[in-house]
Amino acid sequence: MRIVCGTDFSPFAGEAATVAALLATRFDESLVLTHVVQHAGASAALDEAHHAAVSDAQTRLHEEAERLRKLGTAVVKEELATGSPNEKLVEAGHLSSTRLVVVSSLGKIAPSRFFLGSVAERTAEHSAAPTLVVRGASGFEAWLRGERPLKVVVCYDFSESAISALSWISELRKIGPCDVTVVYVSWPPQEIKRLGIHGQLSLEENSPQIQVILERDIEQKVSEVLGRDNVRTRVLSSWGRPDFPLLGVASEVKADLVVVGTHQRHGLGHCWLGSVSRAVLRHSPTSVAVVPQLGAATQGPAHIPEFKRALVTTDFSDLGNRAIPYAYSVLPRGGKVCLLHVAAESEMGAEKSLKGEVLRRELQHLIPSEAEARGIETQIEVVDNEEASTAICQAAERFGADLICMASHGRSGLAKTVLGSVAQSVMTQSTRPLLVLRATAP
Repeated sequence: MRIVCGTDFSPFAGEAATVAALLATRFDESLVLTHVVQHAGASAALDEAHHAAVSDAQTRLHEEAERLRKLGTAVVKEELATGSPNEKLVEAGHLSSTRLVVVSSLGKIAPSRFFLGSVAERTAEHSAAPTLVVRGASGFEAWLRGERPLKVVVCYDFSESAISALSWISELRKIGPCDVTVVYVSWPPQEIKRLGIHGQLSLEENSPQIQVILERDIEQKVSEVLGRDNVRTRVLSSWGRPDFPLLGVASEVKADLVVVGTHQRHGLGHCWLGSVSRAVLRHSPTSVAVVPQLGAATQGPAHIPEFKRALVTTDFSDLGNRAIPYAYSVLPRGGKVCLLHVAAESEMGAEKSLKGEVLRRELQHLIPSEAEARGIETQIEVVDNEEASTAICQAAERFGADLICMASHGRSGLAKTVLGSVAQSVMTQSTRPLLVLRATAP
């Protein structure tokens, strides 16, 4: 494996190269120091100037490589190319042997060509390897010398790219201690819709119930990748751009590094460009790492998941009830089941609270007798909603289910729960694993 660093010989690029060299040393990787000469044109005079520029660049590249070798980097390879700097760095980032691409956010080239929007931004946008955009080397140098932990702020949003960002931080922690703050910036209308929790809508913060659920889910997801040591989580709400609250936390904790994944999503429907990652790259006063979503081959062999919380729904039909034991069967001791029934307004009638209590008692009778002996806790929930699939998905989000269990058809006051109807709709709406119990042939 190797670390690739682009340089234009500016002081800013020198700082980036220093960080790249120190990282290569600690990771025990080779460093490829790259400089790209842009071809001036086809005339004889321009061609002569180009050859002179190449000759000068070769000399300066060798001098810079020698400086980095004196820092202790065992293998520093010099690479001189002609063409577009960002294209050459992106090509390097697509090689499977490239572990990291390092660039500076500033350089000699005019801002319209080199500043974010060109080399740094386009490399981060298109590279298949993580891209580290360096703004100052002092924090990294102190960390790599063992003088203090690296202060890292991570943008998290429940996406696969965010998981990749956390996994990349776990690699950093192998070579030095990191104090990590994981930040999730929520958009209140989206959370209300996703969780099905209604009430007075605040323009400043989430409701207490929503805040508790978000904090629970963030802590669980982060701990699965990074553990709990030297890791803090923050859940913020914002009706505006999510990068401002994120960078506010980075300023508050005096972060050395902000880490974002590509294809970050947000409640406003932002994609990668024009959203979190680009805004953070442009406005962060400190270094930024942009981590693409890792492929299966990069992530290594898959781990067998352990289900701890299962939601199972029934309409009280024989088949619907048969799904219930399956939810308990997949859980270990200490697991928790949410036993759910979705009722229509017409089913609830005028005395809604009384009918709800009757339905809860019916669900209670359906809890398998072995559940207590297995140490599995049960939560009973009855909700009224004309859209059964939406209610199921919202309940799964509130409960934090690792798995949703349901039957493929049965009777219901809403509609026939057939595969292609409620089960199919749940499969379409929810990102959580779904176990569907099919009816046996007559």
